[in-house]
Amino acid sequence: MRYKVLFLCLIVANCLAAQVYEEIAKNKVYQGFSGGMMLHTGYLFGKDKNAPVTTDGQSTSPQGALFGIGGALRVHLWKYLRTGFEGFVSTMPSSTTDCRNVLKPGSYVRVGCGGVLADCCWRLEKVWPYIGATIGGGSTKGLYILDGDQNSWAKDENSTFHKQSFFYVTPYVGCDYCLTKKVHITFRLDWMLAIHHQELVMPTGPRLYFGFMFTH
Repeated sequence: MRYKVLFLCLIVANCLAAQVYEEIAKNKVYQGFSGGMMLHTGYLFGKDKNAPVTTDGQSTSPQGALFGIGGALRVHLWKYLRTGFEGFVSTMPSSTTDCRNVLKPGSYVRVGCGGVLADCCWRLEKVWPYIGATIGGGSTKGLYILDGDQNSWAKDENSTFHKQSFFYVTPYVGCDYCLTKKVHITFRLDWMLAIHHQELVMPTGPRLYFGFMFTH
């Protein structure tokens, strides 16, 4: 009996979903979706109170270039609005920071973040410029090695690993170039503002993206 009820509920749910979709299509609210992957690089800075200090008093809170990959998925609504989700993972090796003479090889700062985005996109013939923002959260993992060798199995006495969560807001501007109706090349520039305990922290700074978006 319960299987019959479940089957009946599924039929009703499908009918309601079809009706809702028909109404949305009739009112031209839903305009399709897009999604894809992007590579990025940038320069990040900010405070890391948990970074170790060397014997001569020099701070090892690094600032420098990072590299990463991520993706986004958007639903297109009405004429200009797009909303959806995105997530990225970035790594800043010690060799690209201003602390490369202090931190040993193997040290890094790794950032993982994701959030909800919304932007305004002008769908021209071949070019789709857009402007928007992302709100979300993430975490920073920092491994700071002051002595030792990453290729050695010897115990490193002077190293620190720290993880810190943060809330972030990222305004961005970008542009899609339409290779075909369904395949776009996208370029984006943003500025991440990471906030922890009401102050800006690592990672904060500009990032540049390049990738492919697939639209429907």
